[in-house]
Amino acid sequence: MSGPGGLKSWIKGPSRPREKTKKGPLQLDRRRIAVLPFSNMSPDPNDEYFADGITEELIATISRIREVSVVSRTSMMQYRKNPKPIRDVAEELQAGTILEGSVRKAGNKVRVTVQLVDGAQDKHEWSESYDRGLEDIFAIQSDISQNVAEVLKVQLLAQEKQRIQNIPTRSVDAYTVFLKGRGHLSERTQQGFQKATHYFEEAIKRDPKYAAAYSGLSDCYHLLENWGFVRPQVAWPKAMEYAAKAVEMDDTSAEAHTSLAISLAYFKRDWKGSEKEYKRALDLNPSYATAHLWYSVHLLRIQKRWDEAIREVKEAEKLDPFFPIIATFVGLVLFHAGRRQEGIDQLRRVVKKYPEFAYAHAELGSALISTSSVEEGTAEIEKALDLSPESTWARTELAYACMAGNRKRDAEGVLRDLKEVSNERYVPSTAIAGVYAILGEKDMAFEWLDRAVEDRTSTLAENLNEPLFDGLRTDSRFPRILERIGLS
Repeated sequence: MSGPGGLKSWIKGPSRPREKTKKGPLQLDRRRIAVLPFSNMSPDPNDEYFADGITEELIATISRIREVSVVSRTSMMQYRKNPKPIRDVAEELQAGTILEGSVRKAGNKVRVTVQLVDGAQDKHEWSESYDRGLEDIFAIQSDISQNVAEVLKVQLLAQEKQRIQNIPTRSVDAYTVFLKGRGHLSERTQQGFQKATHYFEEAIKRDPKYAAAYSGLSDCYHLLENWGFVRPQVAWPKAMEYAAKAVEMDDTSAEAHTSLAISLAYFKRDWKGSEKEYKRALDLNPSYATAHLWYSVHLLRIQKRWDEAIREVKEAEKLDPFFPIIATFVGLVLFHAGRRQEGIDQLRRVVKKYPEFAYAHAELGSALISTSSVEEGTAEIEKALDLSPESTWARTELAYACMAGNRKRDAEGVLRDLKEVSNERYVPSTAIAGVYAILGEKDMAFEWLDRAVEDRTSTLAENLNEPLFDGLRTDSRFPRILERIGLS
């Protein structure tokens, strides 16, 4: 082990820009922590997944300390490509404590070097280097987390210490392929989901009791379905099975309980059971942004519990301030809650900040059209389709734009296109039902909504609050749809 002098020779990575001018003091919460992406010092540049994985694992481990708040991985990874001075990172994230470091992996040996910095003052507070076997990686993470708690003068409860010291797998091989899987899952693409599925399955082959790998598999299948890549009849039984297995293997895993929560909601339509699992996840890890987000979007919003939904989605945004999907859902929840202008303003900020994010353009377009800004809204939806031509939901919203612009034939063309696409790949029944609803063909809309109920597609409950279904709400068949999915 070495002190600060040895540390400097190991934290190399891209040099962080230095401050040019002296700035005034920052008032930041010392117990809000940001873990910067660890530098990959391994001989093989392809081992960057390992450095990223260690970063994410440390975030998860430190998050188990209840008295601290930890910025989520998604918001931190931007600093991999765009490093900034510590003080600027601290100010951007409102994080009073910054953890940074490096990883060198060579065969079955690993060297991890870390330092803890006071973000407001850019002042070094603690550092350490670990030269260990790869099998000791969890002990290293536990030691770092406990030192963070000590520096911040946080008294760890016995159960917190136990969770921090938990060793999720004894298999080094299982751990390394798991990290590869989580890296691909973070890509949020069809190919990324498929690769992640492969690696999580490999991790389970190497350690059949690896809870995190089961939870990862569950999330892969749920996301493949929710994004329209896999039929719900295939995806949800697997998502449910793997989530239940994850909880069975590790009842203290917030990730496992969150995976189970969303599976209970959409596959079993057990909304009470789902809420119980979300609350358990957030009790275990209040800094788990995904649990706050999914609880808001996939339960509270659906149940129209607007104050709670807004609170939870904003907490997710606080924990992960640079994740565009969370920022988009902040706007959507506000809009659906009746705070329409606030919602539209938020969505405008998202598309300005993330101009390549198709989903935000589509949802802004739909919101604008529902408030009579047809021309601008149509342009946003067309932008979404330019960015993501395969998006079935954006096509449905294009039909909404066409009808609002008195272009019924174009809307009917969208319907024909969707049906043609459905002959080649999965198209959620909700999307086709939405176009029929837009066209005013209520009988056909309800026929396709009935199919969506039978399919158990997550898009049904998730999208029934959308403006394009407004024309169906006064029909006596609409409450029956809600009743069949447990939302009456």
